[in-house]
Amino acid sequence: MSGRILVTGAGGYIGSAIVAHLAEKNLKVRAFGHDTRFAELSRLASGDVDFHPGELLDADSLAGALDGVEAVVHTASFAGERACRADIPGAIRTIVRGTRLLVEQSRLAGVERFVHLSTYAVYSTFATREMPLSETSELLPDDLYGSLKAEAEWEAARANAAILRLTNVFGPGSGLVVKTDVMGHFRNAVDAQTPIKTQGGGRQAIEFVHIDDVCRVVAGLVAADRDAPLVLNVGSGQATPIRELALLFQTTAREILGRDIEIVDTPAVGDKTWPDRVTTIGKAKNLFPWFPEKSLADGVREIIRTIQG
Repeated sequence: MSGRILVTGAGGYIGSAIVAHLAEKNLKVRAFGHDTRFAELSRLASGDVDFHPGELLDADSLAGALDGVEAVVHTASFAGERACRADIPGAIRTIVRGTRLLVEQSRLAGVERFVHLSTYAVYSTFATREMPLSETSELLPDDLYGSLKAEAEWEAARANAAILRLTNVFGPGSGLVVKTDVMGHFRNAVDAQTPIKTQGGGRQAIEFVHIDDVCRVVAGLVAADRDAPLVLNVGSGQATPIRELALLFQTTAREILGRDIEIVDTPAVGDKTWPDRVTTIGKAKNLFPWFPEKSLADGVREIIRTIQG
């Protein structure tokens, strides 16, 4: 690939990891988005990276960022239901209108390769459905985040996009952003040497995928020629109970840090739990026989080592 790859949301958890990974592969990258973390990212991402601060909702800003670009990786988004609920108008503008503007400007710039990062929340979050969920399963989003991301997928499909429905992404990534999901809470508990907290016996199961595997899939797709839109579930194909994850953090903290961390369980809160969800990943494995490479245990060890370091 001779042209530059534009990565939107480059200062975020996933975006920064993708920028660093593509640069390590000796690809030319343009980091686009708010510049609050660009100084840090420039120290983390070695290689041919240029930084283009700009607004996703500004067509002129996008047009300038797309100059000389051969492929787009669209990661810019509000991250999850809580963030969307905190600023509903902003979430709608960014996730739906922002994707629409990016698609339009990419087409005007002649960009032929477009990778759009979505979520398996487009299938549903709270509904009990037949599992596993495949790429042909009906989209029945039942929260704000999933609904907006489903609309964004429709916009991205107009750009012949490769749409990646990510499950719960974990791992240190670029190190620029520490997540505040269940992995982040467990890591913080180990760091502070306070109890790891679970609810309802930790029976709820969640599907995870390592950030490094996401980056490798993205790198493979920006290099591939396609004549039709592509939809891929990007997960592990299995769900892990929260109790099992807590025990993994507990044993890994003891192994690496010599810390004995207690696990404390409390009664489940109704709006904090939802049915287990798991996806099929056969399509991703057909394209990338190595996928997924990083195990849950490997990723947790990496997270614990960020405390040690």
